[in-house]
Amino acid sequence: MFGEVMKTRTKDAVLCAQAAGDAGSVVVALHGLGDTAQVWSGATEGLQSAHRVIAPDLRGCGESERGTADYSLAQLADDTIALLDVAGVDNCHLVGHSLGGVIAQELLTRFPQRFLSAVLISSSNKVGEKATRSWLRLAEVVEARGEVHNSPETAERGFSTAFAAAHPDVIAAKAEAASRSDAAVYAAQARAASSYDYTAALAAYHEPVLILQGKADRITPIGGSVLLSRAFPNATLELLEDTGHNVPTEMGPRLGERITRFIADIGSARGQA
Repeated sequence: MFGEVMKTRTKDAVLCAQAAGDAGSVVVALHGLGDTAQVWSGATEGLQSAHRVIAPDLRGCGESERGTADYSLAQLADDTIALLDVAGVDNCHLVGHSLGGVIAQELLTRFPQRFLSAVLISSSNKVGEKATRSWLRLAEVVEARGEVHNSPETAERGFSTAFAAAHPDVIAAKAEAASRSDAAVYAAQARAASSYDYTAALAAYHEPVLILQGKADRITPIGGSVLLSRAFPNATLELLEDTGHNVPTEMGPRLGERITRFIADIGSARGQA
């Protein structure tokens, strides 16, 4: 659980982040479309005893202001760097889920020296033409409605069928939370996710990367994670049984424990156990 709120003032907005723990290295966790930093609450339980966890609310989400800057992957990456600078964090471990995983790739390609490792979850290194059309269509629909309409049936697609059947309360809460999202921000995030290809640039990042992909993901195809793993020189791909797209929610503390082991293994390999 988080117990601290951090604030960063940029040129156009006040951005907030949730934080917990005060031991070990820093782990920065970036959430996905329609989420907030709170999606990392469960994982933080498995991380905070060994690490300091910082989970930003992306601009326009949670407690962060939207500001006036263009809503782009580059801007969201700049926001993250501004947060690290204000917090006095020279380098850290980077975690990103879904859209957060895409922002993480923007960070790894532009600021590789700031990140000791990366964990990319339910993400891909590029989008194809079909996915681009889907993201843009989603943005147009949300803008036309002026609201994010996310029913429990729609939210259920983000989870494995087994998890959804066992946790209807979580599905309902997810749908309600997404429906409270700012429609303009939600549409802007969808547009930001509609066009990118980091394949060539990722080859320059040589630190360890862990890629986690649910085998029951009905939103991000497994093939995207396979291609993502091949784009890095030093990546490990793990396919998660009976797990859907929303890995942070489905795994909870177990995700934090897996990230903790990953970071510990890096330290051991470098003689820093």
